[in-house]
Amino acid sequence: MESTGKYWIPVYNVLEKSCTIVLAHPKYVKAIRGKKTDKKDEKWIAELFKHDLVAGSFMPPTDIRHCTASRIQNQVSCLIILSHLY
Repeated sequence: MESTGKYWIPVYNVLEKSCTIVLAHPKYVKAIRGKKTDKKDEKWIAELFKHDLVAGSFMPPTDIRHCTASRIQNQVSCLIILSHLY
């Protein structure tokens, strides 16, 4: 899976429970010249993966990702509360 923007996150979260996913940074898998299309991209990434040339990006385990998300949400809530006090 190529990580572009934030659109890949929910898909990754669903698929990681049922299969092994390699998350590829776009910088390291883009090499298609000319007019780029999703079809060309997916074929290129599949070819790279088939030859073991896709280095997976680090993804923390699910429980750590949830802890981080909860902590950020709590910090934002505190900031909102504090902003109303002043």
